[in-house]
Amino acid sequence: MSRYAKVIRLLTLSIAIGLLPTLAACSKGNDQGSASPTASSSSPAPSGTGNEEASAEKWKQKFDPPVTITTAIIDDGTSRGNAFKAGESMEDNANLRWMKENLGINVKFDFIVTKPEDYDTKLRLLLSSGGKLPDAFAAANDPLQNLLAADKLMPLDEAIEKYAHPEYKKLVEKYGYAMGEVKKDGRIYGLPAFFMGDEGTVMWIRKDWLDNLGLQPPATMDEFEHVLERFTEGDPDQNGKKDTIGLAAPLKEGPWTWMGQTDAIVAAFTDQMINTYDARLFWNKGADGKLSYGAIHPDAKLYLEKMRDWMSKGYLDKEAGIKDPAKESELAASGKAGIMFGPFWMGEWPLGDATNNDPKADFQPYPLPVGPNGLVGRAEKPLVQGFTVFNKDFKHIDAWFAYFNKVFAKKLEKAGDPYFDPRWKDGYHEGYDYVKYNGKVIKSNYEAAGVPADQWPLKDGGTLDIRFMMTNILGNFTSIPHSNTEAVKKFLADPNAEPVTAMEFDTKQLKKRQLDAAGVRINQTVTEGKNYFTGPMTPTMKSKGELLKKLATESYLKIIYGEKPIEYFDEFAKQWLDNGGQKITDEVNEWYAKNQ
Repeated sequence: MSRYAKVIRLLTLSIAIGLLPTLAACSKGNDQGSASPTASSSSPAPSGTGNEEASAEKWKQKFDPPVTITTAIIDDGTSRGNAFKAGESMEDNANLRWMKENLGINVKFDFIVTKPEDYDTKLRLLLSSGGKLPDAFAAANDPLQNLLAADKLMPLDEAIEKYAHPEYKKLVEKYGYAMGEVKKDGRIYGLPAFFMGDEGTVMWIRKDWLDNLGLQPPATMDEFEHVLERFTEGDPDQNGKKDTIGLAAPLKEGPWTWMGQTDAIVAAFTDQMINTYDARLFWNKGADGKLSYGAIHPDAKLYLEKMRDWMSKGYLDKEAGIKDPAKESELAASGKAGIMFGPFWMGEWPLGDATNNDPKADFQPYPLPVGPNGLVGRAEKPLVQGFTVFNKDFKHIDAWFAYFNKVFAKKLEKAGDPYFDPRWKDGYHEGYDYVKYNGKVIKSNYEAAGVPADQWPLKDGGTLDIRFMMTNILGNFTSIPHSNTEAVKKFLADPNAEPVTAMEFDTKQLKKRQLDAAGVRINQTVTEGKNYFTGPMTPTMKSKGELLKKLATESYLKIIYGEKPIEYFDEFAKQWLDNGGQKITDEVNEWYAKNQ
């Protein structure tokens, strides 16, 4: 697993814990043939809801007779280290026992594989052979579209309306534009696994270099360019050598990527967001309501002219065109570049590594610079990473919602939520994701807190994250977009404040620079360029997408490196349209007209 993958896995598991839709089934059963749920008399009633009896009916619900839900999952082995105690497994663990004993839900795995490609292969084989699909499972991309085309999935509009938590319904409505991949004939066939959405670009700068040169953090693009020049020409590290550059920006994958992206440079000159590496990103909406591909919009020349100028002056890495984000970040980590754009977590890795090479190195986050016409912005990271879908013959959708209702209510952690299980006040399972010691709830650093070793969830003192199992067991985990905003604000205002929710516990684990960067993103209200095409790859994208990606990325690099004049952009745009791009544009707008 790459270092980037480890960082993202850590962030997703620690910050983006489950949401998936969730509402308890009604106490009288339903019209889809499921068992009738009854309230368990052995569970304590919640307090502070204002309606004890009604609340108890919702959070104490149990299906009798029990129901079985089949599913499938990818288990690459790493999850066992943070979700299971010794002797437990994906098929036998505290969460499954809790579901059976408290909800009357049994979980059966139709298959467990170790690789995503094996998972997709299993789904394709089941579809081609006419085999029974799992009841609830994760799907995306081609397998998802094949299932939709074969009419194998359950439409969910009625189930969402009938069972979904009111707050979840709001999310589906608010971010409906990001769910095009599971919409067909105006109906929804999948429940989205949302990203947190908090990785929007901030500007990271070596503050010690600014101080060495007597510079202030740049607020405008003109000031930004001046800092680039001084970082390149002014010996900012004071070693007497001309061996530094201003900006580390990987260009191999175009303006938009997962780290080191230059979307803030694009947004300083135009409201047309640009990507060259994926035919699905970015499609901007024009005044006529139609979508156009940002990479061929004439405004892209403004970005290319600026990048071309900086490359010619040596402000950029001469090898940027062949480097991916991880490789380009080595320039910043090794003390050779003074600025890099990217997410809030970069303050720990890779930029934190700069201190290993120079104890004085001090990367700090700053707001994005404003362009000559007052424009400032960033790209919105795609908000959906996959979907939970359901076999069209599934009879217990109410039971599925009843379980995930609790996960969602726990995620919200709002006082008085009638779906919140009061036994989960401190965590999901005592002895698993938390322990109680001397009257305090301890969720990490057990040894430092004085917890006896025989009470640690894991023998090595590591943190056991039962939330992984809670949120992945019957589909795709998800987060509530931007739900960490208040927690970030709280600890920026008072770093010593006590965390009282799971989100606050997670947020307080951030390093200072990460927390500061999250605050910079939150506090700088800017335009976030949305991608208005969220549907499946169109037929021409599949047949011509690689050709057009190669054409776009190579054309951009030829202009930036000065191999072609800026006027070549118009020739490139024509080639893109003539070689399948116009057909893709037509297909995208046909999809948009049906699904907006």
